[in-house]
Amino acid sequence: MAKKYFTVESAQSQLPKIKKSLARLQNLKKAIYSILSVRIDPDEIGYEESLEMNTKLSKEYHKLSYDFYSELEKFGNRGCLLKDLDQGLVDFYCKFEGRDIFLCWRLGESRIDAWHEIDEGFAGRRPLMDIER
Repeated sequence: MAKKYFTVESAQSQLPKIKKSLARLQNLKKAIYSILSVRIDPDEIGYEESLEMNTKLSKEYHKLSYDFYSELEKFGNRGCLLKDLDQGLVDFYCKFEGRDIFLCWRLGESRIDAWHEIDEGFAGRRPLMDIER
């Protein structure tokens, strides 16, 4: 997929949809991990019951996995980059002085107010006012 470039305003306008999508992805991830943590002991509940439970859990796991990757694909089609699902870190390509930079946002922040160079991560974040001058 080709890079999509954002202005601060166009990236900001995506945040409501991104917040909703991140919440869905995080909830789906928790549900998937919850299913993966279930251990069924056929010696305790019997072979037939354990087979039935394993089949139900497997079906639910595959459904949740499909939903997760479908949502992840929708997220990617917006043109932004999900850097860390657990923290809700999202980057948006932007052009500044002829080079690519990332506008950087984290779940819980009310607006996009930071950026960093492409080869830097979250630790290299700088205030947006540095590029708005």
